[in-house]
Amino acid sequence: MPIEMSSLPPTIDSEKPLGGRYKLISQLGAGGFSHTFLAQDLHLPGNPQCVLKQFKPQISDAQALQMARRLFDIEARVLYQLGSHNQIPRLLAHFEDNQEFYLAQELIEGEPLTEELAESIPWSEIRVITLLQDLLKVLSFVHQQQVIHRDVKPSNLIRRRKDDKIVLIDFGAVKQVSNSQVVDANTGETTLTMSVGTKGYMPYEQLAGNPRFSSDIYAVGMLAIQALSRIHPQRLEEDPETAEINWRNSCKTKRLRHHLEPVSPELAEIVDHMVCYDFRCRYSTAMEALEAVEALSRKLTDSIPIRQHRQEAVAQETQQSTSLKTQSSTGISEPVESGIEQKSTAIWRAAKLPNLSQPSASSQDSTEILSPSQLPVNPSLTSAPKPSQLGVIRQRLVKAWPIVALLALVGITFPFAKTLLLEQLSTESTNPNGSIAETDLPQPATPEVLATPSPTLTPTPLSPELQAQELLKQADQLKEAQEYSQALEVYDQAIGSNQNLAPAYWGKCYTLNKLQQPALAIVACNDAIAIKPDYAEAIVSKGNALEQQELLIQARRLYEKATAIKPDFAEGWVSLGVALQKVGRSEEAIIALEKGIKLKRDNAQAWSTLGEALWNMGRFNRAIASLDKALQIQPDHPEALKLRQHTRERLGR
Repeated sequence: MPIEMSSLPPTIDSEKPLGGRYKLISQLGAGGFSHTFLAQDLHLPGNPQCVLKQFKPQISDAQALQMARRLFDIEARVLYQLGSHNQIPRLLAHFEDNQEFYLAQELIEGEPLTEELAESIPWSEIRVITLLQDLLKVLSFVHQQQVIHRDVKPSNLIRRRKDDKIVLIDFGAVKQVSNSQVVDANTGETTLTMSVGTKGYMPYEQLAGNPRFSSDIYAVGMLAIQALSRIHPQRLEEDPETAEINWRNSCKTKRLRHHLEPVSPELAEIVDHMVCYDFRCRYSTAMEALEAVEALSRKLTDSIPIRQHRQEAVAQETQQSTSLKTQSSTGISEPVESGIEQKSTAIWRAAKLPNLSQPSASSQDSTEILSPSQLPVNPSLTSAPKPSQLGVIRQRLVKAWPIVALLALVGITFPFAKTLLLEQLSTESTNPNGSIAETDLPQPATPEVLATPSPTLTPTPLSPELQAQELLKQADQLKEAQEYSQALEVYDQAIGSNQNLAPAYWGKCYTLNKLQQPALAIVACNDAIAIKPDYAEAIVSKGNALEQQELLIQARRLYEKATAIKPDFAEGWVSLGVALQKVGRSEEAIIALEKGIKLKRDNAQAWSTLGEALWNMGRFNRAIASLDKALQIQPDHPEALKLRQHTRERLGR
């Protein structure tokens, strides 16, 4: 968080470390029930700095103090769990000192969003969408943990200097405890006597003391309006009849004054959905809002669709002349066309097509492929061939035709096919000693030869559907070979040939997961599921992407859906078991993992996670057997190795 320091209050003894560990340096801020300090951790090497929050409840009753202490401990555990996210400060410690409660948290170096929102010019839509995506991803994780932040506002959003990510701070732990001041002596239950939040960013149900997940979404929407309009939420007008925020007119007036572009209807609709007066009309969770924003982001950034780019490139490829680039390592040249990225030809770089008409030993040698301009030229080549030679050429063309058909089948461009065809004809016109047969050299044209029509080759191209299927096979092979970057390129080509090919979208999603690009993977899986709603493989891959984003609840629901659709899908059961084990539901994890293993026994991850779950349940012998099985399948499996070593140390074997 930003370091805006002031001197310590006179009541604070700066010489005495709090909790015997934290030395206060200066005060960062103060609120109605808490103070925030910059402190040093004297127990760690180098005495790193941290943020220390002091809570001073105005409580004199011993029973009320005990209740406040219990609630404070519960909240600290929640903050500890939330701190596992990269964009939430880690909770370092919580302790009590002289009947005062303290939280020690990670210090975030950066600036609050209030500084960016203080700019005089309204933000662009792309900038606002980027902010929404960044913030909603963090909130999705928070909501998944069944936590409502309740105070999303600019001062609680820090732009971290090292990576420009938005870090969400101040989860209101001390405010929750401070509001638990009215305690029923008979039941021990507490009553919240005041709302927690900040005016302008807080919806009406939160003002009434009934916050919901959608209350955080309301605050995010108000932030977006503030960035788009440069108007503070408290100064926005409400519709007198509906109580809805009348922000569009305010934005319109402001932007007309500054001669800026109006807000697009698509973004305005999303923001309207976020700030509805009735919480039931808003996005219910941050994940729902994030999906809407990401869909808009794809639409805005793809002003020229990727598929259109590919189609234009293919059209340009057939029109431009092809130059040749010799590969010294293989002796084979491949076409390199100016301004066009070569994708499919890279797959065939190491392949030497056989001479189909002369299966001799010499045909195994590496032969440089030459373009027409590089072939040996004789002055008589400008003349037409003799009639006797014409039949020979026709025969050779027929023999060479399988090469053309094969190349068309795999999608090689026709200029390249023509080059290979010329090589074939040149090879067949060569004597064993390497010289060109004199009888095969074209001679000066005669009138009767000129009157004879020349044969015309017209290759029949594959239909887009067949071409897409061939590309899909290539991409699947690359995926199985773990050549994920190349596989991704070929999946895109397959989609360019057939935009309704669900397996290509799923393959792309799977590959993006392996490349650790979960946000893009979700987009690809959504495309696959839109085409084929019951596509269990795509549903599981989308769950894998969500799991990479630490959205375990949403991921688990998808795994459950996939296994319901396809009960014999081993990967679905394994993914479900792994997700259940991550949240400590070991008994359920064991059931799911055993189902997956029964369907497919060679999954090292399944055996390793099963071993972990069995160990947690105290079934040590079975746990060791499962870990040994995982290492038998994959000897270098990192999790299984670590767990197996742990079992040896614990059990002495």
